[in-house]
Amino acid sequence: MNNPFALFDLCVDFNLDLSQLTDRYLNLQKSLHPDNFADSTPQEQRLSMQKSAEINDAFQCLKDPIRRAEAIIQLGLGENLCEQKTNQDITFLMQQMQWREQLEHIEHKKDVAQLVAFCKAVESENYEILSQLTTALSAKNWTEAQKLTDRLRFIKKLFVEIERIEDKLIDL
Repeated sequence: MNNPFALFDLCVDFNLDLSQLTDRYLNLQKSLHPDNFADSTPQEQRLSMQKSAEINDAFQCLKDPIRRAEAIIQLGLGENLCEQKTNQDITFLMQQMQWREQLEHIEHKKDVAQLVAFCKAVESENYEILSQLTTALSAKNWTEAQKLTDRLRFIKKLFVEIERIEDKLIDL
């Protein structure tokens, strides 16, 4: 993996200034715009397009806290991470089951107020995990950081499910 932070000349840090990231992204993309390479050789045009795609990928990675954390962990470990591994976090597996059951109950009861309260509770947990992740990454505790990143990945999927149920309840 290329270092997405290096592409934007940023320090490897979980707490990014997203406006600075966006500014650097726009400047890089402007410099790689096809109009700038209209009189260039086909090879130079192709390289420009490849670099532009690389910058797009890096930007998407750094904008997303989960992907940003994974990039930092990967850079810290110097190896590729295997996303599909057995989750040994039994406590969080139990929490996941509880949340799924609670969400199913809310959907069955068609209770918008409960859904809002549930969403706020999950947002609070998400915020807490992000805080713990910041600490783990700063301490270079890669195992803990990976565990917390896995938790965030689940919560992200849970928010998609919450949104689906919210849309369904609003349409009633």
